[in-house]
Amino acid sequence: MGAGGASSRRRRFEHPDSGEGTNVKSSIQHCTWPARLAAVVLASIFAMSGAARAADPALIAAAEQEGQIVVYGGDISETPHQVKRFMELYPKIKATFVVAGGWQLYNRYMSEFSAGQAVADVFTNVEDTLLTLDAGGHIAPYRPDAAKNFPADILVGNTVRTKLGYAALVANTDQMKGLPVPDDWTSFATPPKAWEDRIAYVDPRGSSVAFMVLAALVQNYGEEKTRQIYLGLKSMRSEVSMNTPGSVAKVVSGERPLMMYILTNHLGDALRNGAPLEFKIPASGAIPFYFSAGVLKNARHPNAAKLYLEFMLSEGQDVIISRGEYALRNGAPAPQGLPPLDKVKLMHFDLTKALADQKKLIAWWQDVTGIQ
Repeated sequence: MGAGGASSRRRRFEHPDSGEGTNVKSSIQHCTWPARLAAVVLASIFAMSGAARAADPALIAAAEQEGQIVVYGGDISETPHQVKRFMELYPKIKATFVVAGGWQLYNRYMSEFSAGQAVADVFTNVEDTLLTLDAGGHIAPYRPDAAKNFPADILVGNTVRTKLGYAALVANTDQMKGLPVPDDWTSFATPPKAWEDRIAYVDPRGSSVAFMVLAALVQNYGEEKTRQIYLGLKSMRSEVSMNTPGSVAKVVSGERPLMMYILTNHLGDALRNGAPLEFKIPASGAIPFYFSAGVLKNARHPNAAKLYLEFMLSEGQDVIISRGEYALRNGAPAPQGLPPLDKVKLMHFDLTKALADQKKLIAWWQDVTGIQ
């Protein structure tokens, strides 16, 4: 079964407590890598953004004629910043957005589509959901002109990769002072008693990256070794959130000072807010993932959606850089405080295989953890 099969399967994983449909503008964490440095970076980047704009004037005019766009964003902490910058550049276009965990957002869109009430114009999320939408025939073909400034592999089917991140270990140094902390994924297979009631992690049914972590561990370690990792987490009475920000909030506050992993795109937010976090690449490697975007085939504002993709590959890359993340544009610098990607040990895995095995992997995880 290929990724197309995952398209219909995914509708089964719906969660009434997911907070889907929530516009989170009121709860955005506004932070930058040390604030003063970020202000300088933003000023210098945005000063050049006029020259970087890649959209064709005719496309801009058509998008402004439509006057609206609805963005569905699985990049919960960053989508609001992207949309805000888009509206600054194109004030004639009213942009609204919905954010939720990767598969939560996918489920929302599929439910609306099945009911003939889909409202989203563009979908931005971790790559697995975009590939599943594309395999199901939901993404319109569009090759952004701005893609010429990127490596060729950013175009995958009808989807466009916008940035790269990875999952690695994190601990709250205030609350874990003097206590052991993990140094590898396998550390959770034999957790010390001191970790009891201190760990948070994310449900792979609601989060794209949590699913990728599960798939990467199984593909690299095998089922038995991965089973021991999740049994270890269970034995410590770990708290499981439906999306990454839920667990990040716990580790930042110190309520759950160990998180199985944090994503590079969430790490920057936390550190910029002064959170006492220690970030560590696991000995076996961090787990990489791409964020992607696509114009939905049934978009009510297709030109505005195309303009948003052009933005994501032009000025949107500047926002990514300013927010301390790994942009994909040729020549983009590594985030402040993080190593260049060629210096990061990564645990590679086959995403296509993971999507084909998705139903099986989720059922296996539920059986191991006892979470239904």
